[in-house]
Amino acid sequence: MSIISKIQQRLRRDYYRWLHQKASRGILDTPPLKPGTMPFTLLSMVQKRDVLAYLVALKSFVGFAAPQRIVVVCDPSIDETDRKILQLHVPHIELRAADEFTHPDIPRGGTWERLLAICDYARESYVVQLDADTVTVNQPKEVLQAISRRVGFVLGEAPKQKLITLATTSANAQGDYYGQLHIQGYSEACMAQVGLPTDALYVRGCSGFTGFPPSTSMREDLVHFSNCMARKVGMQRWSAWGTEQITSNYLVANAAGTQVLPYPEYGTPDVMNSDTVFIHFIGSLRFVSDRYEKTSRKVIGQMKESALFPSLTS
Repeated sequence: MSIISKIQQRLRRDYYRWLHQKASRGILDTPPLKPGTMPFTLLSMVQKRDVLAYLVALKSFVGFAAPQRIVVVCDPSIDETDRKILQLHVPHIELRAADEFTHPDIPRGGTWERLLAICDYARESYVVQLDADTVTVNQPKEVLQAISRRVGFVLGEAPKQKLITLATTSANAQGDYYGQLHIQGYSEACMAQVGLPTDALYVRGCSGFTGFPPSTSMREDLVHFSNCMARKVGMQRWSAWGTEQITSNYLVANAAGTQVLPYPEYGTPDVMNSDTVFIHFIGSLRFVSDRYEKTSRKVIGQMKESALFPSLTS
């Protein structure tokens, strides 16, 4: 790609980012949330630049599934102004510092603290992990059923995706030389040979939207998986960005009754259609068009103008 093309691409991304930021400010004009009654905890990790986007993600989801508890694991960039905004719009929110969730055998940074927090809350509650760069546009029936049945769910990346054995996981990854250059592909390629249970499962999913049934052993399972992988690939490489998602995929695949959410009903903006329920605006697709801005603006308008969102109170 030429220098001119790179500059043009950067300018387009900056423009679409500006449009989205402008649209997201409208969330501040929507009423605050009131506590829900559904028996689960909604947990997210949020940094300063994503506070408004998080409120869009939160309110659009809670409009269909109102949890009893809402927890934010605060990135160190979150300041007192951000806390006041979050508390104004979610008076019952629980704000926790990322440093509260560490373990001597687990990498620091990325979203590892979030996964450790999920383990703690899952000891007594079903936990839904919701990324700030998501928008819920229709009733997530499969998610509501999973919460009701106390079974896991995870975002997939292809239609009719299933949970697979570790042997199949490694075989698939070993056939993809270029994929192994990334920590995810490399880790998957050796996953069957690191000392994990032979009947364990895996899913190549996305940790951005995941449901974890209650579990008293999840934290111990996380530490065991991480130690096994770190011994194989080395702690330095195991501390790279993406290793938390690999671990999340393993944990949810081995949770009770986990299902992969139907794709593309739950997917990324490049596969949006009339049946879309939930959109994850992942980084590579976030600001390549005005879809994020228009989708956010639409759901904010619905919050202001309709009774679609019973969890909002005037």
